[in-house]
Amino acid sequence: MESIREIYRIGFGPSSSHTMGPRKAAEIFKAKNGDAKSFRVTLHGSLAATGRGHLTDKAIYDVLSNEKTELLWKPEEILPKHPNALTLESLDENGIVSDKWTVYSVGGEL
Repeated sequence: MESIREIYRIGFGPSSSHTMGPRKAAEIFKAKNGDAKSFRVTLHGSLAATGRGHLTDKAIYDVLSNEKTELLWKPEEILPKHPNALTLESLDENGIVSDKWTVYSVGGEL
């Protein structure tokens, strides 16, 4: 018989769409933009409204580092596809956006 830890992936925070999804998005974005000078992540809608309590910021900072990452909270800005959205941007040494990706996090998946 499988244990509960074998069936479910254990994450942190009360909501997989607010932690595991944003963390996975940050991992993918960092792998593509590992040489970026810094990052800017905008949390939209529900991710911004409840993100601090659900540890969304911690999930993102754990991957991109809080020293290199500016986090913007925009709960009033709900994107058309889903209320759980984040936009990741990589910045060069001049602060110019070198890459941008908007992700919708639903239930821990992208």
